[in-house]
Amino acid sequence: MNYVATIGGRDVRITVEETGGSNYVVTIDREEHLVDAQQIASQLWSVLYWNAVYEVDVTRHPADEYEVLIRGDCHKFTLMNEQRRAMIRAGGKGAAGKAMVTSPMPGKVVRLLVVEGQEVQADQGVIVVEAMKMENELQSSVAGKVKEIFVREGEVVELGAKLLLVE
Repeated sequence: MNYVATIGGRDVRITVEETGGSNYVVTIDREEHLVDAQQIASQLWSVLYWNAVYEVDVTRHPADEYEVLIRGDCHKFTLMNEQRRAMIRAGGKGAAGKAMVTSPMPGKVVRLLVVEGQEVQADQGVIVVEAMKMENELQSSVAGKVKEIFVREGEVVELGAKLLLVE
């Protein structure tokens, strides 16, 4: 999965590739890092990197903002997949109209946060998909009404699968 993190006004390209179990290849601006990351609580991860173990506390805030606490140091940044970033740059954030929420990765639908016919706001969480042992709350890019839900809780979805439509 490809992401863009904005840290102190600088964009950093990040690719995360699961290589089996809890092992990942994380590429940050073309530099590869091999990590073993296991979620041990809702916001807490145990990360093995270069033979050192790090306890990492990850807090997600609205608007794709994160705070990550590692060994007493707090790092704040925004993080979004490249598809969402491109849409926002094209003016899609908060716009009226239609928005098809699709799965940005293969995974499992953990929770539906809305029902058909429900009014939602731009950036409101609408569905939670679990991938790579991490729950990802997906948001509507537009304000509107949930027109149709294409999946059920517990269903396994592929990359790009239609999840729900807001218009």
